[in-house]
Amino acid sequence: MKISIKKILTLFVVIVAVFMVVMFYLSEKQDDVKDAVLKLDEEAFEIGQQASQLNVIVADYNLYRSPNSLSQWSATLDKIERQSVHLLNVTHLEEKVLAKRLDTDISRIRMQFDLLREATIDTDIQWITINLNTYSQNLITHLHNLSHEARQIASEDLQKLSHYQYIVVVVTAVFSIILLVILYSALIVPLKTVKSELKRIGEDYGHYDHQSFQKSRIQEWDELTHDLEEMYQQLKSTTVSKKALVAEVEMRKEAEDSANCQARTDFLTGLPNRLSFFEHFETLLEQGSKSAFLLFLDIDNFKSYNDNLGHIVGDAILNKVSSAILEVINVEDKVARLGGDEFAILHFADSDQSAHDFARTLQSKIRMPIDFESTQLRIDCSIGIACFPDDSIELKQLLSCADTAMYFAKRNPVTTSGIQSFTPEIGDESKTNFNLYHQLRKSVEQKDFEVWFQPQIDMTTLSVSGFEALLRWKKADGTYVSPSEFVPMLERTVDIVKVGELVFEKSIAFQKKLAERGMEHYVSVNISAVQLERADFVDYLHALIVNQGLKASKFPLELTETAIFQNKNATLNSLKKLNELGFSLQLDDFGTGNASLDLLKNFPFSIIKIDKSFTQEALNKPETRAVVKAITVLSKDLNFDVIIEGVETAKQQALAREFGIKFAQGYFYAQAMPMDEAIEWRENYQQYSAAL
Repeated sequence: MKISIKKILTLFVVIVAVFMVVMFYLSEKQDDVKDAVLKLDEEAFEIGQQASQLNVIVADYNLYRSPNSLSQWSATLDKIERQSVHLLNVTHLEEKVLAKRLDTDISRIRMQFDLLREATIDTDIQWITINLNTYSQNLITHLHNLSHEARQIASEDLQKLSHYQYIVVVVTAVFSIILLVILYSALIVPLKTVKSELKRIGEDYGHYDHQSFQKSRIQEWDELTHDLEEMYQQLKSTTVSKKALVAEVEMRKEAEDSANCQARTDFLTGLPNRLSFFEHFETLLEQGSKSAFLLFLDIDNFKSYNDNLGHIVGDAILNKVSSAILEVINVEDKVARLGGDEFAILHFADSDQSAHDFARTLQSKIRMPIDFESTQLRIDCSIGIACFPDDSIELKQLLSCADTAMYFAKRNPVTTSGIQSFTPEIGDESKTNFNLYHQLRKSVEQKDFEVWFQPQIDMTTLSVSGFEALLRWKKADGTYVSPSEFVPMLERTVDIVKVGELVFEKSIAFQKKLAERGMEHYVSVNISAVQLERADFVDYLHALIVNQGLKASKFPLELTETAIFQNKNATLNSLKKLNELGFSLQLDDFGTGNASLDLLKNFPFSIIKIDKSFTQEALNKPETRAVVKAITVLSKDLNFDVIIEGVETAKQQALAREFGIKFAQGYFYAQAMPMDEAIEWRENYQQYSAAL
């Protein structure tokens, strides 16, 4: 028969519980006996006092012969009798000799008391009094003996209870020890045996001489030994050699090293990534490295390559740039791909000029053409340079400085040739742009923009042909920000879409007010590449203008060459759809971007706008005058109308008429004005035109 450890533990708990209950019971009984002894002592003491009063009462009667003394004597004796009877019952001594003596004493006292009440002779009274004193003294003595005997009985009871407690403690201790010994033999000894066996197996399984475990009456131990026997047999059949184990460890170590390497390597180019670059920089700091230059490189127009040629070409460009960087850098230089089209190079050089020379060499290497299928690509890049430790000793701040310099180079390609070192002035400009950016975002949320309108004049009749809607932004301090500053920011954050909707709404309202006054003029609206790239832009204009019963021809759309070339294919599709809806298209700032004859041939433009920079130089530079003339002749041959911008003087107006340019726009006629002022100007235009 098997014994369960659970049953042993249950029995142990039961024994402990019974022990606690019995001990509690015996303790309560001891307290009860002690309380009874105290109570008996009190009662015996009170009876003794009552008996002592009998002698006092007898003496009082001898002196005064007072009937009250006899009544008090009788009452006291009755009380003593009642209390002695109760005491005998409590102590179970009513059958003892002492009880009979007490009864005899009380009877004698009563008899003498009756004789005293009937006596009249003094000698008789004295004799009775002597007898009463004697019997009262005997009563006191017997009461004292009763109290003593009752206390002795209580002490014997206490001794019995203590003896019982001792027996309970001994019995419980013996059983507990027995059970603990059983538990020890059932748990600790087997566990030590198992531990020893497993240790021997683990230390040298090949030479391990296994011995079967001893059988046991303990159920759990028997089951455990059975499982261990099975485990041993399985282990015996699946033994792995030490060599295999070592190989497994090596393989896991190689896998861990590979994972660490992958976590620090860019998956596409194989260059170190941002994490690895930061770790290397920290190592340089700890070693107290000499001065170095951090170059932040960004590929120009990389998004356009991805959008127009696909991500496969984009990946090829990134690999080409990575290879170019690796060919140029020195042995001690460190390079990393930070993400996207951004790269960082830690270059060790003696001076800022040396760092610039290295950047130019790198830029030239990257500009080498790439042949992809039938397309030859020429990549360009912008590079920002920060100096360690002059600009900062922290890599994050150093990267920020180089990044700021790179964006300055990207915004100013003519003056920087795409390479710029960080300076405090550039940092201040960056902070200014940063603050301007956040003010702009707030204004976008609050729609805090104005739309002004500048007239366009027909050069043949000098009448107003239409207006151009121009966006204006006034900051909280009341100053206006140039569109050339904030519009690119709107395009980078795609907020140009929200603001563009405001421009269309204001333009429609302006055109309707003009129509209500009998003045049918178009209102041209500038759109950006970001708007054209949105799939819903054509549907938006259709719902906003065509579905509202307005003529799309009354709202010509202006866009720049740069906007077209950001996503040429998508832009062409959108412009064709807009042209089919009736929108006329105007090419703004012609000649200042990447325009080509192919652009004029393939895109459905109706008007070309000559940039004001040509207008300002045409009177002073013959070559510029020739360009303006050539644009005009070419436009006529291609059936384009021409608007010349920036006309500010009568001579510039005369030049426009000389070349047969159809429309003009500029301060010579009017500046851009808020809606109400533009309407008032148009109503009073006749008096202005007389002076032209």
